[in-house]
Amino acid sequence: MRQVHKPASNTQDAIQRRHLLGGGAAGMLWAIGVPAQAQADFPNRPIKIVVPYSAGTGSDAVARTVAQGITDKTGKPVIVENREGGGSLIGTMAVAKAPADGYTILIAANPMAIVPASQSQPQYNPARDFAPVAKVGVIPLVLATTPSLGFKSVRDLVAHAKANPGKLSYGSSGAGTISQQEMELFKQAVGIDIPEIPYKSTAQAMTDLIGGTLSVFPVVVPLVAQHIQSGRATGLAVFDVRRSQLLPDIPAISEQVTVPGYTPTPVWYGFVAPAGTPAAIINALSTMINAAMDTPEAKTRLTALGAQRINFTNEQFLNDLRSEYEKAGALAKKLGTYK
Repeated sequence: MRQVHKPASNTQDAIQRRHLLGGGAAGMLWAIGVPAQAQADFPNRPIKIVVPYSAGTGSDAVARTVAQGITDKTGKPVIVENREGGGSLIGTMAVAKAPADGYTILIAANPMAIVPASQSQPQYNPARDFAPVAKVGVIPLVLATTPSLGFKSVRDLVAHAKANPGKLSYGSSGAGTISQQEMELFKQAVGIDIPEIPYKSTAQAMTDLIGGTLSVFPVVVPLVAQHIQSGRATGLAVFDVRRSQLLPDIPAISEQVTVPGYTPTPVWYGFVAPAGTPAAIINALSTMINAAMDTPEAKTRLTALGAQRINFTNEQFLNDLRSEYEKAGALAKKLGTYK
């Protein structure tokens, strides 16, 4: 289902014309009063959350959890629209071009910063073309290995890789993905050579890991937890600065790797609006989204996803977007994937 919104630009143009033609205090008060009233009434029609991935993904689950929570608390309908394609580019650009009125927002994840960073002429800048609304949760990747290698710790993996450069392999979801970025940054930090094997399917990579034809696979907690618990895969660490609630016995990689300048980045989820969205509307959206994330239903769903609730300030969210964008750009140039 798609909700058609009337662009706010027509109203803004009319306000500007009235102000220019009318002049004086009355014209100024009229120009200020209309948007202030619109902000006070927000939301007075359905909000649309664009998911730049297919239904059933982690982003989709979080978006639908928030949509239901907002509807339950405000009585206002929230529409979730899946617009996948281009590694998240299609849905992301749709929101970048939407009216900055708070009625069309994006659920964002790491690819929002990673995808444009590999382009010399990116279609958008995540920190310039969007306004952070709420960063709400993280799911760490697990540094998983095939049990046949017998590794018990990250130190075991690093020692073996240094003694056998190029002999191990790691699976990823391909260029511009968080699995590739985290593994490549980890390799640089500890100084090892493990070639990448891109996979179209996480299921196939997991099958190869369990079967012993793939050495290492950085994969999100919920997709590997059962295999680690059954002994079909070995979890050496989670790419985060804290342990996962689903796999509390597996250390955070920061417990084992202390290299200056290296900080792991988990998979994160957050909401952003088009740049220029009024601060009052950003604040209203942030309040509604965070309230929706703190319901018992949301907490149950987060636990099932292997996600952990976070509540960053939007200033920190913006700083993180800038940092991840710069880090991804530097990595793309180093890997030769910068275009």
